[in-house]
Amino acid sequence: MDLLKQNLAGKKLLVLGASVNEITLVKRAQEYGVYVIVTDYNLDYNLSPAKKLANKAWNISWSDIDELEKKCREENIDGVIAGYSEFRVENTIKLCERLSLPCYCNYEQLEFTRDKRKFKERCIRNGVPVVKDYKTVDSVDEFPVIVKPVDRGGSIGISIAANKEELEKAYKYAMDLSVCKDVIIEKYIADCNKFDAYYEIVNGEIILAGTDDVINAKNNALKKVVQSGWILPSKYQKQFGQNVDESFRKLIIDLKIKNGYIFFSGFADGKGNFMFFECGFRLCGGHLYNYFPLVGYYDNLDLLLEYQLTGKVTKQSIKKIDERLKCLTINLYSKAGTIKELGGFDEIKKIEDCKFVLKNANVGQICKEDEAILSKLGMVYFCSNSNEKLLKDTDLLYSYFYARDSYGNDLVYDRIEQSELKKFLV
Repeated sequence: MDLLKQNLAGKKLLVLGASVNEITLVKRAQEYGVYVIVTDYNLDYNLSPAKKLANKAWNISWSDIDELEKKCREENIDGVIAGYSEFRVENTIKLCERLSLPCYCNYEQLEFTRDKRKFKERCIRNGVPVVKDYKTVDSVDEFPVIVKPVDRGGSIGISIAANKEELEKAYKYAMDLSVCKDVIIEKYIADCNKFDAYYEIVNGEIILAGTDDVINAKNNALKKVVQSGWILPSKYQKQFGQNVDESFRKLIIDLKIKNGYIFFSGFADGKGNFMFFECGFRLCGGHLYNYFPLVGYYDNLDLLLEYQLTGKVTKQSIKKIDERLKCLTINLYSKAGTIKELGGFDEIKKIEDCKFVLKNANVGQICKEDEAILSKLGMVYFCSNSNEKLLKDTDLLYSYFYARDSYGNDLVYDRIEQSELKKFLV
């Protein structure tokens, strides 16, 4: 940290976006003595809480490149960064290009990550297995299928169809939410575990920092896909390393990625077979920057901050890798309703294994539940070598956390059961 502080102190950083997610960026950069400016068009800072913490806030849309370029030149900005959204990454590339500032990602790499068709084509070229897809609605010969806009992430526009009628409805829904007006139809994988792999690339060195298993919410049938939790490392990590890791390294080299943080999402069948369907070349919504250094790898938040501000990444001494350390991330989603009471975050932070807490909602917020998207209340993760402690941590979390409407009804969408957790904690 001392070396990073020496490299970054006094520099000026512009963060595109000021949501609750950007709070982590703001705080981390400020720890290194960076002067942080955040920007979006919201005048209500309750909608953009990172504005309350930044050194300065601009009320300019993060997509208004002309105005941002002008302000950056006036302010002598040293670097621009965005996480958690491909659209913001695109505007980061544009702004960095105009200002001749370093950027870890280029247009070709971005298109690979946000266009699901281009992603599949590049994967196949490098031997990465992918999920079967259908070119048209009429070509679908088995159900269920999952329907998605090719250019949206975070479950936006995604739904599952069990028959032709539902497929036509799902296709229209995805098309309406696609920016480029293109939709992909894939085989719905019901008999495999959702799986993610995370890579850090430092000066050309490719590091597999972790893998995870996804715990989906129960009782969803085919209505929606809700990820209630992630457990790192995956129980399939060894199989992944033996069977797929080499192909992903070829893929990363093919993309000419020299520095950054990239993650891939797919499925594992438990028999050594994997298939993938999308990825992100940006900071992930799981905010795992606390966990990876505990295992012995780079802090991916630091990695991107340093590169965007200096154009280089300082080589760190990799610590002894703790392969036994687990990370259990729990997402807290809401049913439809208006939040009257919300709490428990302060108590959760005091749990010994708690390494991250994010509060996404506020009292008075109207939470909606549509075909695919739920309102998020918060997120927490615990790190421990002990399965028993993680099970206890989960019980404590649910005993402390509450979200209720004005009638006293519980708004929490799903609570992970101990029996479900035990399937993954091996």
